[in-house]
Amino acid sequence: MFRKFRIVALLLLLLLVAASTEWESWLVRQANIPLVIHIYPVVQEDNREIREYVRTLSSNDFEEIADFMQQQRARYRLHSIARPRISLEPPLDEVPPEFNPAGASMLDTILWSLRMRKWVGQHAGWFSGLGVIKLFVIYHPARDELPLESSLALRKGLIGVVNAYAVSRQNAQNNIVITHEMLHTLGATDKYGPDLQPLYPDGFADPKADPIYPQSDAEIMAGRIPLSPTQSVMPASLANCQIGTKTAWEIGWGE
Repeated sequence: MFRKFRIVALLLLLLLVAASTEWESWLVRQANIPLVIHIYPVVQEDNREIREYVRTLSSNDFEEIADFMQQQRARYRLHSIARPRISLEPPLDEVPPEFNPAGASMLDTILWSLRMRKWVGQHAGWFSGLGVIKLFVIYHPARDELPLESSLALRKGLIGVVNAYAVSRQNAQNNIVITHEMLHTLGATDKYGPDLQPLYPDGFADPKADPIYPQSDAEIMAGRIPLSPTQSVMPASLANCQIGTKTAWEIGWGE
């Protein structure tokens, strides 16, 4: 009897999670409701440089993301969509559950997503976070020569984990990565290949340009500006990025 009760309880829990996920996906696509984005700085090291940097952050440091979304919506004549609301939440000392997608099985991915959602519920609230995009930005020391681990995002739960540098000169490029992961939570897919080069045509900001190279801007989900078939560079800021046609359709702008 107790075993049957546990099975029924688990099924109800899974049904509740599925229903809340569908509701969140519907909510973030509504034109008259602004996107609500909560950014949580994560200080993973006892590093004075990182703590001082995080202490200087404010919501204004991320308003460039809201500006970018509004500018791109204007390109698609979506003037009625409300401006995103971005808030900077208190910093966290605990890092999210680690995950390496390379070689991970489907079961590994499912288990990590469940651990991640539990962790987010404990730190961002189980119910207050519904319908809110939650981005956990893990700040690292400013060592330009060391590449950071890949960032991750979950559409189910509207969750992103971003690795960023704790130095003001990297703020603009940090915002590119944050925006990229935020768009993943809305359903956007990556548009670069295994070699990290933008894929034609969806990974090009202007796939109809003649000549096609060099491009002047980056498609945000490709993350790089194509200069030639084998060369590309990181954009300096979101001012050098665009949301391409396929990405716009994926996040509901073409519906």
